[in-house]
Amino acid sequence: MTDRLVIIGAGQAGFALAAKLRALKDARPITLLGAEDVAPYQRPPLSKKYLLGEMAFDRLLFRAEHWYADNDVDLRRSTWAEQIKPDSKQVLLQDGSVLDYGTLALTTGSTPRRLPAAIGGDLEGVYVARDKRDADLLADEMRPGRRVLIIGGGYIGLEAAAVARHRGLEVTVIEMADRILQRVAAKETADIMRGIHET
Repeated sequence: MTDRLVIIGAGQAGFALAAKLRALKDARPITLLGAEDVAPYQRPPLSKKYLLGEMAFDRLLFRAEHWYADNDVDLRRSTWAEQIKPDSKQVLLQDGSVLDYGTLALTTGSTPRRLPAAIGGDLEGVYVARDKRDADLLADEMRPGRRVLIIGGGYIGLEAAAVARHRGLEVTVIEMADRILQRVAAKETADIMRGIHET
């Protein structure tokens, strides 16, 4: 039996768990699995300063690269779980290898809703905004004079809309709810935000 902690998901929650345990002097082996090819980083600036080109990616990293080795955290990039086997306490990875665990933590975050392929979701020029790769693709597309349609009037959609306008694009935002920010802000706040974005 192993006492290894395997954390599936190398976003903010996964990184914070590993960092907190090390700060508490937890000495068990920790393996952090991340599907991306970069170390854990902050996502909120992706749709703001990073997308604008005003912040370098290395400033988004939670810790410098050497932190993981210094703290005995086995960070595995471009690695994800294909199957969890709770009876044998094993995780089957995408390359076919098996990782034994004593404790397993799932910190995978959310997945953006994509447009169905039947209405154009798989067409060229249709993107989601969740990770660095998405932000890099969007940044390449945001050229002055172009038009962009943003589906979703939450914080990320509105931030992307503001960046697009700042970069000289014509922007339309559509939201399926009665108003923008319906799930996260009061109507009064949403009205103020709408006014700011419409001017």
